[in-house]
Amino acid sequence: MSYIASFDIGTTSVKGILIKKDGSTTGKSSRDIETIHGPNGEIEQNPLDWWNGVVSIAQQWWNDDRISASDIAMITFSGQMQDVVPIDVNGEAKKAILYSDNRALDEADHLYKQFDDCRMVTGNHIDGASPFAKLLWLKKHRQDTFSNCFTFLFSSKDYVIYKLTDKISTDPTTGATTGIMNIKTRDWQKGWLTANHIPMDQLPPILAADEITGEVTDEAAQETGFEKGTAVLCGCGDAGATTMGAGAIREGEGYIYLGTTGWTAIPSNTVQQLEHGVFNLAHLPKDRYISIAPLSNIGNVHKWGVETLTKTSDEKSYTAFEELVASSPAGGNGLLFLPYIHGERFPVNDPNATGVYFGITASTTNEDMARSLIEGICYSLRQTFEVLIKEKSKTLTVLGGGTKSEAWCQTLANVLGSTISIPQNSEYIPAVGAAASAFIKLQWVDNYEAFADRILRSNTVKTYEPDRELEELYTKLYEKYLKLYPAVKDLM
Repeated sequence: MSYIASFDIGTTSVKGILIKKDGSTTGKSSRDIETIHGPNGEIEQNPLDWWNGVVSIAQQWWNDDRISASDIAMITFSGQMQDVVPIDVNGEAKKAILYSDNRALDEADHLYKQFDDCRMVTGNHIDGASPFAKLLWLKKHRQDTFSNCFTFLFSSKDYVIYKLTDKISTDPTTGATTGIMNIKTRDWQKGWLTANHIPMDQLPPILAADEITGEVTDEAAQETGFEKGTAVLCGCGDAGATTMGAGAIREGEGYIYLGTTGWTAIPSNTVQQLEHGVFNLAHLPKDRYISIAPLSNIGNVHKWGVETLTKTSDEKSYTAFEELVASSPAGGNGLLFLPYIHGERFPVNDPNATGVYFGITASTTNEDMARSLIEGICYSLRQTFEVLIKEKSKTLTVLGGGTKSEAWCQTLANVLGSTISIPQNSEYIPAVGAAASAFIKLQWVDNYEAFADRILRSNTVKTYEPDRELEELYTKLYEKYLKLYPAVKDLM
């Protein structure tokens, strides 16, 4: 059999790719998915949309790309993390509460008071977006849903794996964001669940990314076209898969991800004592961790800027936005933009934060607003860069859909003062990274380091060098940007 089928189920789309033993890829395909915004700040998705995206991509492989299902050696996944997906006793999924939904602030405060050692045990803080707090919110506000569930899943990929195999599982990277997993032992904190009257058997078992959850069932085979009995791995949360896909496997190999949301991350051999808002995650190798600073305002802010400033929403609008950015000088004629239009998790932790344009004059143009919007996102990324990575001298890998914007990538190189490297298949990197576990399970490579060295290295398709003549300008503007949020936060 020739291919590993790997899917990445993110916030805005389901992506699928087929990967051969030599690392070559084919069958790249994507399906958009919708997010439901409720009147009280609820942020949810329909899990069947994730499933339908996977089914549609698989059908394209068989019918359009002429791939035979008998050539699929294994199926694996990456998926958005920190969700709560209730599955009732009939196997039906309720709406998934997404990672960006902060409805459980009161429950998070309760947990902090109840377990004052939670940061030491889990390696992370608990806030209103934490699944542990959301479980308590469901128990308090949706008693019927809570008591009628046989399990709660924590990732979009966990649900699709359940649909494929009729088995439940989650992985340590996803588990590390729940607020319930001991990050060193990679087990659930049974005593914490008992103390809050949450049955242990309502949580899925934690399996390593390269462990098999189950096999494709007869029913799933009929719906997807995969052969019955095809092995399905547990896979891993998207932060772990992306870190693997970036080739960041050894301590100190940092990178930046520009997705709908984004993050800066770096592998570590130990659990780090980090600032509030920075996570410690379990990496794919059992003896490693990932320090990761998540940002709520990245590609979603870029999209808002494209739609707002070009007054259109088709593909051409992104080209038009690039031209707007290029038509304004570096620094946007003194205009600054604070990009917190969705609240923010880091470098400030403030769900009530808002976006701000500062420095508007009679001569400010649409072009300046587009330029300063991109620069504002890059300043926010520089704050996380300075917390986690610090070494400007190293070439920095940058991934995600945002890498399609040359204006954004060049501005990021200028603001950071670092060379930026964009790898091949940047938009599909989480799916490529998730495939590493299948390579190991199939014994196509010996370990994760070998996957990075043999499959991922020499995969760079473009680099951006910083313009040293702009270094002084961006240093001054960055220092001014750092004062903006403290100056206006009490007005938000």
